[in-house]
Amino acid sequence: MNKLYYKSPILIQHLLTTIYGFKLKRKRYTKNYFKYFEAYKNNEINEENELKNLLIHLKKNINVFRDIDIRNNPIDVIKNLNFTYKDDLRKDLNEYSWKIGNVVVNKTGGTTGKSLKVYSTIEDQNKRMAYLDYIKYQHGVEPFSKRASFTGKDILPENHKNILWRRNYFMNQTLYASYKMNKDNVKHIFDDMKKLKPESIDGFPTSIHLLAKYILNNNLKVNWKVKAVFPTAEVLTKHMREDIEKAFNTICVDQYASSEGAPFLYSSDGEEFKIGHETGLFEFFKVDSNIYDMVVTSYINYGTVIVRYKIGDQVIINSDKNYINSVEDSFKILKIIGRNSDYLVGNDENIVTSANMSNVYKDFGDQIIQSQFIQKDKNKFIINLVVTNDYKTNKSKSEQILKEKLTHRLGLNNTYIFNYFEELPKEKSGKTRFIINEWRMNK
Repeated sequence: MNKLYYKSPILIQHLLTTIYGFKLKRKRYTKNYFKYFEAYKNNEINEENELKNLLIHLKKNINVFRDIDIRNNPIDVIKNLNFTYKDDLRKDLNEYSWKIGNVVVNKTGGTTGKSLKVYSTIEDQNKRMAYLDYIKYQHGVEPFSKRASFTGKDILPENHKNILWRRNYFMNQTLYASYKMNKDNVKHIFDDMKKLKPESIDGFPTSIHLLAKYILNNNLKVNWKVKAVFPTAEVLTKHMREDIEKAFNTICVDQYASSEGAPFLYSSDGEEFKIGHETGLFEFFKVDSNIYDMVVTSYINYGTVIVRYKIGDQVIINSDKNYINSVEDSFKILKIIGRNSDYLVGNDENIVTSANMSNVYKDFGDQIIQSQFIQKDKNKFIINLVVTNDYKTNKSKSEQILKEKLTHRLGLNNTYIFNYFEELPKEKSGKTRFIINEWRMNK
């Protein structure tokens, strides 16, 4: 299908993108979506009930939690449960999952480089999309209004001729290929966007910021109303926010969630993150000064339950407490830290971020357990992998697929060296970095 897509004329690619959008819409926007959207709008979701319903689901349907006693205070029940780690979900996925009815497999690369798949029910997806649209609605953006999305998906052939977008007419959406953007071709995106006049913009902040800098540096005017910009998947710095808001004369709403189905945090001022209490419980454990490890429990993913999940990110909270949770305590999340913002540089000086690179291998599912990308110089890249026996069985074919995906992002005439490990090397801090750009570090 991919080869047919890439060889097709652009109009056919627009059509195929729209057909795919139609399929997604049928799953994500059912009657339940509209029910939940109205419930979020009208403040009809009670967090205590959501937590109780989750505990009932855990005891009744999830093997790992069948022996829990749910007769006590719900928050106390949660606090007495063990933490869940990514390796728990990867190794014992079925023990944490409920695969009744229509379920969807969500494959996530993750910006830490460790692969994972989880299940979602159709209703889970409906809830998630309803809350995402509720966040947008709070900032003046109606569901299904015209939008521009900066994506890491492989939507362009290699010879794209600077037509860096594809239309999803069914969803009133234009997709821009962030991994092909650079300072020389970003003008084509702005020219297209002037014709499109989207009411909202979403996607990778590094790509949106590149466009904003082009607008500001060339004293250009955005001659239509952009109601809000919704960056996601990467760190949004204060500098990025200021440039984006100035260029588009609008607010920038930073969102935090995860492909695993974690609950939502969002911020429209860069000073404080609001908690999506309707979507889940947040717990915070002090590690140093005002830095806390974040642990999440989701009310919006019953397919694979996310319960006391050590998501690996940290936040800054001004508090003296060693432990805080979003049900019992009042506090302000000032900043989210820990999401990897390193990047690689392609042949055209295009910036390829961790969120983009996580899409390279997520189609392999469990076959790629862990990955790391190192840029040695402009055209030389090291790919370190931890893989399963299924991958090793078709190693040559798998490497060829990876090279094709890397070429889509980083350009032609590059050298890719594949190394295989039982466990990826760690830094002195004990962390394993997903992306290391030694070329830029040494310049």
